[in-house]
Amino acid sequence: TSTAATAAILLPSGVFAQGKDQIKIGLIGCGGRGTGAAIDAADADPGVVLWSMGDVFTDKMQSSTGTLKERLKDRFQVTADRTHLGFDAFEKVIKSGVDVVVLCTPPAFRPAHLKAAIDAGKHVFMEKPVAVDGPGIRSVIESANAAKAKGLAIVAGTQRRHDVAYREA
Repeated sequence: TSTAATAAILLPSGVFAQGKDQIKIGLIGCGGRGTGAAIDAADADPGVVLWSMGDVFTDKMQSSTGTLKERLKDRFQVTADRTHLGFDAFEKVIKSGVDVVVLCTPPAFRPAHLKAAIDAGKHVFMEKPVAVDGPGIRSVIESANAAKAKGLAIVAGTQRRHDVAYREA
């Protein structure tokens, strides 16, 4: 749901304003949450395509790729040259021509990945928590200030914020 909110936030902020009829998503972190976030993003708008993927682990990439090809069909536009493995995969996804970067790696990596995406001029959806320690939080705050100055959107996932039972409790 929060990934779907990303599309709603990014649409008025200019991703489509430059005459584009699609939003290219780059997924960093291809585990269960990353796979789900890619599906959520695609469900948010028919113009969303998955363009690039990156992960450290081959098995996560293979599993996610299989699921996403089946689910997204022609909106799965990840090619072999836009499939990246290793600790530098996030850099390659960011440089692959995406409009929005979806960060679903373990949270200790998110501040560095966020900084790289904002430095590259990309909109970002990131899962929560956005960081796990003081230096990470300060880095996220710096990246948020840089994003604001560049007119970029950062959206963080929220778990159960809209769940009726949790709200009632």
